[in-house]
Amino acid sequence: MKNSMSTASIPGEKLARRSLFLAAAGAGAAGVVFAQTPAAAPAAAPPPAPGPLKIAVIQAELALLQTRDGQAAKAEMDKKFGPRAEVLQKQKADIDELQNKLERGGTTMAQAAKDEMQRQITTKTRNLQRDAQDFQDEQQAEEQKVLADLEDKMKAVIFKYANDNGLSLVLNVGAENSPVLWMSQSLDITQAIIDAYDKAAPAKAVAPKAPAASKPLAPAAPKPPAAAPAKP
Repeated sequence: MKNSMSTASIPGEKLARRSLFLAAAGAGAAGVVFAQTPAAAPAAAPPPAPGPLKIAVIQAELALLQTRDGQAAKAEMDKKFGPRAEVLQKQKADIDELQNKLERGGTTMAQAAKDEMQRQITTKTRNLQRDAQDFQDEQQAEEQKVLADLEDKMKAVIFKYANDNGLSLVLNVGAENSPVLWMSQSLDITQAIIDAYDKAAPAKAVAPKAPAASKPLAPAAPKPPAAAPAKP
């Protein structure tokens, strides 16, 4: 009768014999055993504590317009659209003059003359509204085309500046609806970005420096007066 506790029925003894065989087979076999059963990895070191959060703010549109490229673009837009803006201003001045004449001569002017003047005011106002809308549409389309390339360059400068200075967040506070209610001036990197942009961009002829307030590239079209209703 076989012993139920014989060697063949003891798994632990089989493992022991196998291990001895591999150990006797030489260092190469032992290396395989170690590769198949790696030692437990040491406990991972705790992550380093995060550094202080560094925040900066920028008036992005103002920064773009104050760069040499922005000043050159503004000069080109003024050259292209300035004369048309002057024509629109003159159209508006003509309408205002007619309106003043009509108001001053309301009690002494003949009805036929008043009707004719009112007709002129209405016609000129409609023409001004049409011309001003065309001017605005063309101006905005040209601005978008000119600014697209400059904005890409500005973004690259801001990203590099942020990385070089370890910034965690850059907020644009130049927008009209900016959620920032207050900020320390020490956080403002607008001038630093202007300087970095001009340093990275090729030198160009510098146009006269724009005022600090942000302005559109081209002169805005005059707002046409509302057409006065015809008098009975």
